[in-house]
Amino acid sequence: MHEALPESISKSHSMNQSERGIEGGRRVYLDLLKAQDESHKRVYVLASHSHYFMDGIFNTDYWRVHGGVLPGWIIGTAGAVRYALPPDAKSARAAETDVYGFLTGTVHADGRINFVFQRLKETDIPSAVVGRYTPEFVHWCFVENSEAHERETVSP
Repeated sequence: MHEALPESISKSHSMNQSERGIEGGRRVYLDLLKAQDESHKRVYVLASHSHYFMDGIFNTDYWRVHGGVLPGWIIGTAGAVRYALPPDAKSARAAETDVYGFLTGTVHADGRINFVFQRLKETDIPSAVVGRYTPEFVHWCFVENSEAHERETVSP
């Protein structure tokens, strides 16, 4: 999905921005919990709207009290201006801003999927891209394209 379902750690930049988003998003979340718990389906919830990486976005008081915590990630690290982490980022399993990268998923025979954040370094950018946009611009993207003002990381 694009915006995270409501009541995530990233609720200040999610479906919590409107009453309709909150109502519909909570309904979807509860339907996903039901599929996981009653139908024994594996559920993984990924969003990208917030421009940082976070693993464990639904580890909030709200979802612990209202049904349970689903596995969830925000992977908004594809090039837009990077945001500061939300105040409750310490509740996540991992959280980083001022990084670019992508999430890979490894599917196991039993249906489980393990997701791993793959960080991109400036040196990973293909020379054709650097040539097209200039080394100075690519460097600017890595060191200046941020509203966070400094790199933040939260890990176990």
